[in-house]
Amino acid sequence: MAQTGMEAKVLDLMGSISEGANTEEIAARLGIIRHTAAKYLEILRAKGLVRCRKVGNSKLWQPITAGLIIRPLTTQDLPAIGEIQRRLQPADEVSQAHFAQVMEYHIESGDAALRLGAEMQGQLVGFIVGEIRDWEFGGGEKTGWIKALMVAPEYHGRGIGRQLGEALLEHFRSRRIECVRTLVDWYAGELLAYFRTLGFEVMPMLPLEKRYTGLHSTGESHSSVTKDPVNGKP
Repeated sequence: MAQTGMEAKVLDLMGSISEGANTEEIAARLGIIRHTAAKYLEILRAKGLVRCRKVGNSKLWQPITAGLIIRPLTTQDLPAIGEIQRRLQPADEVSQAHFAQVMEYHIESGDAALRLGAEMQGQLVGFIVGEIRDWEFGGGEKTGWIKALMVAPEYHGRGIGRQLGEALLEHFRSRRIECVRTLVDWYAGELLAYFRTLGFEVMPMLPLEKRYTGLHSTGESHSSVTKDPVNGKP
């Protein structure tokens, strides 16, 4: 369910204070009057995106995702990952099979904190996958890459993508990775805006690729691509 600009701002703020906040605090942080904050909180509650609980004489508002668990992905998550991918990116069987192989490779290899899932009530609702590369584009520093990001459509706009992104970036920091990159389609406005909220900026560099045609018609498997695009909405 889509949110208006102010609804999205309220949700984004509440995602950063998941322990809860009262109406006055939310209004002050957003620079709006209490009545306006209360109106949007009630709209979000009607949409099932926030809840209100009493603590003493106060009402504290929390996002429904307050019970969200960020954890390492396992191979048992592969069916759920595939289902999220199919819903966001309807594709042919070859592309879906290749995506499944890439996800399985990342889950089974390396650092568990580089492939994270978002779980609510026992259900995987989103995931993010990264990797660390050496000597990237001729530079001597190790570079972190965000390879894939997807959130199930019904959970868009709840700050789940932000929590996944922040968790992965924190791990990159703990590994002393000073540069993190990703690739986004130039027309993916919402995704570009999402990465900007995490501190990403446009690089002074152009991506280039070369494609070969007719490989699928030979019956040979196609096991490599120029990039694994970041997809889905946070």
